Amino acid sequence: MPRRPLQRVQSALAARRYFIGQQTKSQIASELGISRFKVARLINAAIEQKIVQFLIKEPDDLNAELGEAVRNKYGLNAVLVLDGPDMSTSDLMIPLGNLAASLLDETLEDGQALGISWGRTLAAMTRALEHLPKVDVIQVAGIPGGLEISQNPLELVRRLTNLSGGKAYPIYGPMWTEDPTLAQRLRQEPAVAAAMAKYVDIDVLVVGIGSWNPAESCLCSGFPEDWRQEALAAGVVADVCGSLIGSDGREIPSRLDEQGLTITSEQLDRIPEIIGVGGGLEKADAIAAVLRGRWVDVLVTDAGVARRLLA
Repeated sequence: MPRRPLQRVQSALAARRYFIGQQTKSQIASELGISRFKVARLINAAIEQKIVQFLIKEPDDLNAELGEAVRNKYGLNAVLVLDGPDMSTSDLMIPLGNLAASLLDETLEDGQALGISWGRTLAAMTRALEHLPKVDVIQVAGIPGGLEISQNPLELVRRLTNLSGGKAYPIYGPMWTEDPTLAQRLRQEPAVAAAMAKYVDIDVLVVGIGSWNPAESCLCSGFPEDWRQEALAAGVVADVCGSLIGSDGREIPSRLDEQGLTITSEQLDRIPEIIGVGGGLEKADAIAAVLRGRWVDVLVTDAGVARRLLA
């Protein structure tokens, strides 16, 4: 003979109305002629007695558990982890670019200002985008040396504004000069000054994360040789925009501070949300350094890097 048949029937009725019918506990109580406190007890009983069983299906391409573990460890707002085996940076540029594109399309809102840096993965992101809300797009640095046209920030700004219909704030100039006085004059050029004045308005900034050892950074490969050797000797392992970062997450001074056309670390710190995109085992140490220094709020990476970050 079934035990407590009335409770089992009421638990099933209450659970069906609550989970499937989306009714409130007060509505269910009124229908069943009981108190809402008893409804709560019946729903709990339905779960405990396995009258209700939950099946939570993970997204096929994402690893939610790894992402949440990384988010908790490093105090991030969100982490998206592309699931799969350990992979190299070169194999992940297009998949991570596609994932970052979906994130932007999902989270940006009309009227916001979007900042963009440069690089191969961000170039893949802009190619994957099919839609954007109406946002202004702001270039956060001049053009690094030796960069392919498809990866330079001017081209990324052009693609993004074509999609969004917002206003573009490009910087028609190099990211650095050999002459500090020339860099100062360029910052005062009206178009450059107008773009750099918009840094205070950026709501969301998307950046690539560069690795210096091993060298998986457009900035590292484009630096003048003496600048690069100085930076490596000083302990640079990563870069975010024009900021060079040591293994402990702290910024390391460089010639860009005086001779660069780029957003500063102080300006980065005032941006409400910075999305860092990077993956591949070659970049794991660089990404760890960036997270230690709290340079980004949201991380888009792969499962191989996530496992290294948690190790």
